Amino acid sequence: PDEPSPPSIFVYGPSATGKTSVIRTLFEKYDPSGTAYAYINSVECFTPRLLFERALNAWAGHVPSVENKYGNYARCDNLVDFVNAVRDLLSVRRETHYLIVDQAERLRDRGPMLLTSLMRMPELTGCNVSAILITSVVWDKFRPRHGGAADPASVVFGYYTKQQILDILVKDCPADEPETFFLTFVDAIYEVFHRNCADLNELRHLVAMLYPKFVQPVFEKQATRNEFSRLFKLCQPYFAAASERLYLREISTSEWQKYSTVASAKNNPDDVTMSIYQMAESTDGLDLPYYTKFLLIAAYLASYNPSRLDMQYFARGKDPSKSRRKRAVTNSENALGGRDRQQLLGPKAFAIERMLAIFYSIIAEPVDSSVDVQIQIASLITLRLLTKTSAGDRLDGIKCKCNVSLETIRSISRSVRFEIDRFLYDFA
Repeated sequence: PDEPSPPSIFVYGPSATGKTSVIRTLFEKYDPSGTAYAYINSVECFTPRLLFERALNAWAGHVPSVENKYGNYARCDNLVDFVNAVRDLLSVRRETHYLIVDQAERLRDRGPMLLTSLMRMPELTGCNVSAILITSVVWDKFRPRHGGAADPASVVFGYYTKQQILDILVKDCPADEPETFFLTFVDAIYEVFHRNCADLNELRHLVAMLYPKFVQPVFEKQATRNEFSRLFKLCQPYFAAASERLYLREISTSEWQKYSTVASAKNNPDDVTMSIYQMAESTDGLDLPYYTKFLLIAAYLASYNPSRLDMQYFARGKDPSKSRRKRAVTNSENALGGRDRQQLLGPKAFAIERMLAIFYSIIAEPVDSSVDVQIQIASLITLRLLTKTSAGDRLDGIKCKCNVSLETIRSISRSVRFEIDRFLYDFA
């Protein structure tokens, strides 16, 4: 334990290959007390301060509780405070202490010096500290741009073989089902999905969702367990729907279970696959790129919302549902068919600049620099989803109208999980 370790260890492998489980199990055996290592999940510790304080708590054996008013071992507002606290805490200890950071690729976005400093902790603190970085991103994309640290020791977790995947999936066999029959089904799932889905967790999810439908004809006396070809044929529509809708997360697990229950041979013997085929059809609107859908939503909002209310609806930090009672009453009257209802008056022309302002307000994350918004707007005009109303030779102050229906824009909004009704003047 007191022998020096590499300053940093880089644990790389595809998702769902057991990196975190193996590392945590190893350290739980190595140090049952848990004071020689600190496990940090970068999703939970989303700021450097949370990371620093969580690590010190683990190394010091400090647990926030009512007695200490849920305080931490030490307050660390910056890297200098953390280095000093580590030096004070670990200078009298000879054994190696480990800082395990899971999903470490997120550290790249938390300052230019954080990752380099963690990899050079023995040099900065004078203590025997080693950083273990667990990630699914290769080191070439992980390496700090400015350098400043030696390459870490690498531990690589490879992909599972087919037999290893089947051995893992068969462990999910229900207790009341024959294991050989379940293994045959799992093998069929692997052959259907493995080219497009290498993630073990996704395969386990698909098995859990599809197996009840695969075995359903057996309980409904439509086939026996020995008639595997017939069972596979009856379940084929579910496979198609799962690859198009379930795996791509276009519908949730609860929605899948609800719709697939309707498609039952017992409930509808004449057409077993009626509702599942309907579910497989794309009803979530136009097949457009992600950012193009938000541009079209912004265009619809610009066409059907008065420009004077843009600050009220789209200013950062404001909730459009928390509006004045007087305006809410007026809108409810309009929604019931008042003469001022925007949906009855039709789309109004708007400036492209206003649409872009709404677009950047409603999208949750920063737009990737590689996305050319102007080209996507031109594509919407080419597809006649936007109609240009300004003169063709005009280069500035271009105006357009949105040329889609309310139901279409609602379907598109559902596909990107955006509640458009909260931002529409007629329905807010």
